[in-house]
Amino acid sequence: MLMNVQPSQLTIHPAKATLLAHIRVLEPQIAQLEEEKAACQYQIDQYYRLFRLYLGDLLTQTIDLQMQLALNKAQKTGRRSDAEEAQNWRDHFEQTNQAVREAIAHQPTNLGETDEHELRRLYRQAVTVAHPDRHINDPDRTAQATAYMMRLNDAYKCRDLVAIRRLVQELDDGRLFAAQPETIYDLEELRQWHRRLTNRQTGLQTEIDQLKADDAYRLMTANTDLIAHFSTLRDSMLQQIDHLKHHLQSL
Repeated sequence: MLMNVQPSQLTIHPAKATLLAHIRVLEPQIAQLEEEKAACQYQIDQYYRLFRLYLGDLLTQTIDLQMQLALNKAQKTGRRSDAEEAQNWRDHFEQTNQAVREAIAHQPTNLGETDEHELRRLYRQAVTVAHPDRHINDPDRTAQATAYMMRLNDAYKCRDLVAIRRLVQELDDGRLFAAQPETIYDLEELRQWHRRLTNRQTGLQTEIDQLKADDAYRLMTANTDLIAHFSTLRDSMLQQIDHLKHHLQSL
């Protein structure tokens, strides 16, 4: 009589079992780091979004004056390098204008504490399953996971909890890709997977440390009086604009 053996009852090679145990520990730790990195980047992005909201008019005015100075110089010298420099300032002016308009039009939602907690929890849950590194041996799955992570990160940046819930539901429903049992991987594939995870863990911690060292992050997380901070910057920018105007008028 044949026994009905359940997958969980199948014997796994001890080396594979050890690697799988390590992987199961690493994945939630890495998801936590991924979320921490996204949270740090959000703080930095939020600083520059506020900067453009409060000082976007002066920023575009400053760049416009720099562009006029560069154009004036290019016309006088006729040098190709000066013409390229003027074009760079023109491109910078257009990009800054666009960034200021986007900062005004697309302000992130301010979530309450409960919703913020849910957003971060669901993000970690999704990253654990859908990160491209988990599917690196399958090009189609890797492409799907990469596209999915772009959507997930965009929703996180916008604090769009509804979109995050929808993306997690796609995973739960198997609409992105059906889950694969870990036992299908051979020993070498598991070793490679484990190596990728440990490398990613180290890389993420380095990236987080770099983000936390950023002045914008420090300002956003140190209970800084941002109104006073931007007021000081405004005074400095007004002085710079005045200097650029005098320089332009003297030519």
